[in-house]
Amino acid sequence: MSFLQRTPFFRLLVSLVCGIVAFQYLELFSLTRLILLIIAVFLMLIPFFLHQSAYAYRLRWLFGAGVMVLLFLMGYFVSERRQRQTAFAQLNEQTLFVGCLIEPPAEKANSMACKMRVEGIYTGAQFVKMSSPALVYVFKDSAALYLKKGDVLLFRTTFQRPSGAMNPEGFDYAKYLANKGIRAIAYLKTPEWKLLAHQEIFSLSDLAAKCSRKVLKVYETLQLSKDQFAVLAALTIGYKDTLDPELQENFSYSGAMHILSVSGLHVGVIYLILQAVFLLMFRKSKWKFINTVFTVCALWMYAFITGLPPSVVRATTMFSLVAVGVALGRKSQIYNTISVSAFVILLFDPNLLFDVGFQLSYCAVIGIVWFQPQISSLLYVKPKWLKWWWNLTAVSLAAQIATLPLALYYFHQFPNYFLLANYVAIPLSTLIIYLAVLFLVLSPFSWLAFVPGFLLKKMLFLLNASVSFIHDLPHAISVCYLNLFQLFLLFTVFVFFFSHLESKTFRSLMVTLCALLIFLLSHISVHNQTLHLNQLVIYADRKHTHVNLISGHHQRILTTDSSMTSMPASNYWMSRKLKNPEYERLHASCLYTFQGKKILILTDSLLHRKTTRTPIKTDFLIIGNGLKPCAKELLCCVLPRICIADQSIPAWCVDQLRQICQEKRICFYAVATRGAFIYDFKQISP
Repeated sequence: MSFLQRTPFFRLLVSLVCGIVAFQYLELFSLTRLILLIIAVFLMLIPFFLHQSAYAYRLRWLFGAGVMVLLFLMGYFVSERRQRQTAFAQLNEQTLFVGCLIEPPAEKANSMACKMRVEGIYTGAQFVKMSSPALVYVFKDSAALYLKKGDVLLFRTTFQRPSGAMNPEGFDYAKYLANKGIRAIAYLKTPEWKLLAHQEIFSLSDLAAKCSRKVLKVYETLQLSKDQFAVLAALTIGYKDTLDPELQENFSYSGAMHILSVSGLHVGVIYLILQAVFLLMFRKSKWKFINTVFTVCALWMYAFITGLPPSVVRATTMFSLVAVGVALGRKSQIYNTISVSAFVILLFDPNLLFDVGFQLSYCAVIGIVWFQPQISSLLYVKPKWLKWWWNLTAVSLAAQIATLPLALYYFHQFPNYFLLANYVAIPLSTLIIYLAVLFLVLSPFSWLAFVPGFLLKKMLFLLNASVSFIHDLPHAISVCYLNLFQLFLLFTVFVFFFSHLESKTFRSLMVTLCALLIFLLSHISVHNQTLHLNQLVIYADRKHTHVNLISGHHQRILTTDSSMTSMPASNYWMSRKLKNPEYERLHASCLYTFQGKKILILTDSLLHRKTTRTPIKTDFLIIGNGLKPCAKELLCCVLPRICIADQSIPAWCVDQLRQICQEKRICFYAVATRGAFIYDFKQISP
């Protein structure tokens, strides 16, 4: 029996996923959808009208094909429905809105980020109802700090679409928010909003948050250090608000960050604890059903306390199906179980398919299930303690191999000491979960909870110290950039290589070698393109000016703040395989010559109240560092071929510059509205 025959839900999942992906890149007209629906129904009905059993058996695949087409349409429809639910019509128009906070506000440096449901809009004296999610940043003052979930606000603002990727290879904020169901953002100052009322909104997430807070209060009785408390809260219930950036960096660079994200490892440990407890309570076989019900309910209670993140929902769904399968006396087919959980989750929220955590979680599980047995079989180990060590190594390698392409694609880094970290982190995190459960159970009896509490402190100290030590080792991470095509090739290499280890077929080996060759050639191609690269890049940054002069693999950065350059530029440097830049601080306005072109970078009031009979001719005029020049005065002194205003220039000043440039027939480019400015000069020979 083939893999597809053994895992029918995998085929259904693939069809659903294809429909979700198709919605992102294709537009199916109503007639096309109707035709596909008719084809699906027709294919499903054909086998029922065949009277001869031989034909019915041969054409049985038609029913499956019809189901797959139907599920493709279902994936398209659920994605379309999700987009309709999150659509926001009133954009780029200042008016009066009424909105209700649907989540507790998140405190930022200068504002409160409020996710709200906009319930209506005033058009004149008429109130028009609507129901659209949006993200509103309220200026942080004494009134904003008291905002809470359920508050109804009356406010006047202009909603806009979130900005996309402003820099080459930069973070696409608009796409990120769209996957979260938000397609409009606005900014509010203190006089622009008023608190109208407060609505009591009941939700499972609120109840889950209350349970989490109770657990955290119990943890506070341990009197842990700040880092120990943060790790314990993140490891057991997924609460990450107290994690410092430095602590997160320690776990990330050491390769142990996954233990701070509650997922399959944590749910698996809880499942084993529950099985052990309920087997002691219900030993008789006739109580197997009660054991299963209690186990499944307790698992979902744990998922509920963690706030129902996708990774926990996926793991809880899988272990629930495993528990039911064990109760029914059926051997669980793990690939089918994984497919069922993903199918159910995507049916409710198709946007999770594009969530990084969701993708990494499933890749890790599939890698452990598929790769781990093959890695483990490469070495025969007889002693039990050595066998345990080798199995742990195989699991770590399998998970790391499966998630490596995605980790390089999204984060562009690889922890070199991940094996060493996992040898320490996985056993310690497992012990911490066991001790935390025991401590919570015994917490009403302080004299009984003392021992697990004491051991919990020691285990947390040891975990943090070990991770910090690994982080400080030389060359803790390797930096590597993958594009989408290279991501696909690397997945192909891993899948067909392990298929070859399992099946020993020549075809799988050839596909592996061909994909690996193309992968290497793609890297060589990028190096070759960079060798001929000759560019001027002005990056988007709201506060600083960064001008990048690139010639082959060498580059120079002219910047007002060198410490902030890597944020907008580092991804582009990695994608082009560029060497580390030479930094030059822009203390004052300056004139540069690059590839025979004159570049005037204006960062101060050098030309303020200056006049000239013959304007200075330049190829590029770059205005930055938050200047507010008089457009007429400036363009009387300088006659550029292209005038560029970077993102630090105020909007009203950009509008003035644009208008004067149009009058003088000068090309104008505003980084704030169009993203980073990239100019390719004539290619140079290596």
